[in-house]
Amino acid sequence: MLTDSVKKELRSGKFEVTEDGIFVPQERLLINGVFKVSKRGEVEECSPNLVVNEGLDYILGAAIGADSVISTWYIAPFSGDVTPLATWTAANFASGATEWTSYTSATRPTWVNGTVASGGVDSFASKAEFESSADTQTVRGAALISSSTKSNTAGTLIAASRFPSDKNLDEDEILDVGYGLQLTAV
Repeated sequence: MLTDSVKKELRSGKFEVTEDGIFVPQERLLINGVFKVSKRGEVEECSPNLVVNEGLDYILGAAIGADSVISTWYIAPFSGDVTPLATWTAANFASGATEWTSYTSATRPTWVNGTVASGGVDSFASKAEFESSADTQTVRGAALISSSTKSNTAGTLIAASRFPSDKNLDEDEILDVGYGLQLTAV
């Protein structure tokens, strides 16, 4: 997905971290992501994400070939009344965000990405499902992380987002969450 010239710019540190994503001026390229979320039966919302420092380091390391590529990612929802911070990591996500684990799946659902095309990849055609296993649950955001175990502190955290509105769930209600990453010429 990344050309050799983009990799060269990233390797040499010629990029800027902005509110909109990672901007590579020489290549006129913006790298950013978004979560799409909906409680079943309600309108879908788009939620721009923050690619955390740990995620930036991973993306840059994998793009230039210095780090191993992680092939499987998971969606992890959170209930904390917090704003994602650049300093979040896989090690502090569960406690800092108050990871929400009251759903029927024994593990975090897999991020099932589609085909890379036109500079992007997403899981919008196959969103992660979270069926609440308890009443009066509030989900406020989600993250993309490399560990499948709920509340695990191992792995790599790529991105996190606070949803535009809280998702209130009762037992058996389902929350659908998808994530997409896009590279855009600007």
